[in-house]
Amino acid sequence: MMTWASTKCRQTALSCQLSALRFRFESGSRETLAEMRSFSTGLVALLALVGLSASLSIAQINSASPDAAATTPVSGSSISGSTISLHATSTRNVASEMGGAFMSGSKCDADGNLYIPKFAVDRPLLGPVVKIDGEGKRTALFDPAAFSQLALDRADAFSPASDGGMYQIARSGVLQPRIYVLHFSSDGSPASPTRLDADFEVYTFAAFTNGNFLLSGVQRDVQNENGSRQNFTAVFSADGRELAQLSFQEPQQERQGRANAGAKSDASGPQKEAQKVALKEEQKPAPMLDLADAEVGSDGNLYVMRASSPALVYVIAASGKIMQTLKVAAPVRSGVPSAFHVSGNRLAISFRNEEKESQTMVVADAQTGRRIASYADPTGLGTFACYEANEGVFTFLNLGEGNALEVIRAEAQ
Repeated sequence: MMTWASTKCRQTALSCQLSALRFRFESGSRETLAEMRSFSTGLVALLALVGLSASLSIAQINSASPDAAATTPVSGSSISGSTISLHATSTRNVASEMGGAFMSGSKCDADGNLYIPKFAVDRPLLGPVVKIDGEGKRTALFDPAAFSQLALDRADAFSPASDGGMYQIARSGVLQPRIYVLHFSSDGSPASPTRLDADFEVYTFAAFTNGNFLLSGVQRDVQNENGSRQNFTAVFSADGRELAQLSFQEPQQERQGRANAGAKSDASGPQKEAQKVALKEEQKPAPMLDLADAEVGSDGNLYVMRASSPALVYVIAASGKIMQTLKVAAPVRSGVPSAFHVSGNRLAISFRNEEKESQTMVVADAQTGRRIASYADPTGLGTFACYEANEGVFTFLNLGEGNALEVIRAEAQ
């Protein structure tokens, strides 16, 4: 998601939504994922030229079934109970962040600091991340360009560090890419990079409290002459060594979808065989991501969400063992999980309803997946950025007067 500050706008749902520019990988072609990176740069330039104020979001990202799927306990919630309305209790303008745009994927730490990815016009794939404290002041700027010796091409997902700094995944080179984990100090200065012993496109990244890293993305299948891609998820050590590869059980909904797509035709003889070959090639599932987002919990494990419906949240230990699989049902049938945050023993997941262009927040038990409460966002508070379980406060980002970033705190009323 990308929210532009060139124009202030509010709608009844999320601010400045532009549904025509949404990516949907779950039904796209196999080329979609490979071309996504280069297309995003052209899209940024197009939006800048026409002066649109837009929100660009990557919606449901699911995976194909691996050969060996992990079998872990599954807990979950069902659709029941009433929905409580959220209302803004405070709105703070962050004057230091006037103009430009902020991207989706904001994080927060246990101290209530926000980590917000910014868009840089001159280097759209290497934008910085700003750290905003509870008073609305910028306390650090984490800029991947500061690692100039690495000649980075892009920097993507990031994870707040326990020392007040930040980890970020980055890449240098295209044909023979080098993958790094950047470590920034709490003041934003570059601390140290770690080169990973890996060769794949990383889309999801998070750091464990012990220094290990979880990476998930797609890897080219070198044994396939068509150059197809396959999902790849692994845990790496602090010094860049691969420790364990992970695989995930495919949701029943995805299995059923492919079973329907592969239904037999009524043709016979040579025609039937030709149709079978064409169908097999045409309906090969596009490479989908295993994981959409990840955050570290207070127990030291990572809570990693798969953007399926119902939402699946895997609890993964630093060793790479999948400890548990939590299932959280959408509050409405068409709800798709778009963002989540972990706080204490609670999960807060934002489910988007594309038809109504609205979002509903579901708070669930982080141990069982049991739904505790659902919260509606009737006024379009903005992009879900943080949840504080002890206070029952949700934090959203929006654009305010004078093109300044707004930090909105909301509670149930």
